Amino acid sequence: LGRLLMVDLGEDEDKFEAFMIPLTSAFESLGQVLAAGGYNSEEVRKTVIGLARDLRGIAFAFNTKTSYMMLFDWIYPTYTPILQRAVEIWFQDPQVTTPILKLFAELVQNRSQRLQFDVSSPNGILLFREASKIICTYGNRILDVIVSKDQMYPLKLKGISICFSMLKAALCGSYVNFGVFRLYGDEALDNALNTFVKLLLSIPQTDLLDYPKLSQTYYVLLECLAQDHMAFLATLEPQVFLYILASISEGLQALDTMVCTGCCATLDHIVTYLFKKVTNKVWEGKKSRGNSQTSPRK
Repeated sequence: LGRLLMVDLGEDEDKFEAFMIPLTSAFESLGQVLAAGGYNSEEVRKTVIGLARDLRGIAFAFNTKTSYMMLFDWIYPTYTPILQRAVEIWFQDPQVTTPILKLFAELVQNRSQRLQFDVSSPNGILLFREASKIICTYGNRILDVIVSKDQMYPLKLKGISICFSMLKAALCGSYVNFGVFRLYGDEALDNALNTFVKLLLSIPQTDLLDYPKLSQTYYVLLECLAQDHMAFLATLEPQVFLYILASISEGLQALDTMVCTGCCATLDHIVTYLFKKVTNKVWEGKKSRGNSQTSPRK
C-alpha cells in the first residue's frame, strides 16, 4: 500500500494524512490504553505487533526525502514514546519486540539518500536519539533474561542482532554529526555504544559465528566502529578490547567471505589508529628534544 501511495503522493500532505488515519486512530487508542495500565490484554499486544509491522512496510516504501519526512513528522515525537513503552512492557516477548526493533532499524536506514536533512534541521540528531533510546531500553532489559541454549537465538540473540543492525545503520548513515553529542553533553551516543558493549559481552564468543545473521550484523557494526569511532574502542577496558580482538581472530577464519573481509578491514583500521598514535608520540618526543637542545643556555 505504501508503494501504491508513493506513485502519486508527491508533496501532498493531505493525501498522506488521509492515508494514515487508521494508524493514527489505532495509535491514539493504544496510547490511552498503555497510559491506563491496560496492557495485559492479548488484543493490545496484537495491536502493537500489527502497528509496528504496518509502519515498517510504509517506512520501507517511503524512499524519498519528501515522503520520509512526512512519515517522520507524523511518528515523532507523538508516537515513538508509545513504541518505547511497548518495548519496556513486552521486552521478553520477541513477537512484540522484533517488529518494533525492525521498524526502528528501517527508520534509520539512509536508503536512496532519503535522510539528507536540511542544514538547519535537527532531525538527524533527533532520529538517532530515538534509536538510542530503543537500543538502550531493549538492551538493558534483555541482559537479565535467562533462556535455555536451544531458545537463545529466537528469544534473545535475534533482538540483539537487530539492535546491532540498527546501530550500524545509524552510525554509517552520514546524516548525524556525532561530535555534537559530546560537545553539548548529550549522552545518546555514549549510551548506545555502552549498551552495545554490554550486549556483546553477554554473548558467548562461539555464538558469534554459530548464528550467521548475528555474525554478519556484529562484524559489519564492528568495522563501522573501527572506521569512525576508534577513539571509543580505544577507551574500552583491556578485557573488553581483548574480547573484540579475539572475535576478529575467529572471524578471520570464518567461511563467510563477508565476515572475513570485514575482519580484515577492522584490523586494518585498528592497526592504522595505533600506528598514527605511536608515530605522533615519537614525533612529539623528537620535537621536544629538539626544542630543549636549541634553547639558549644560561
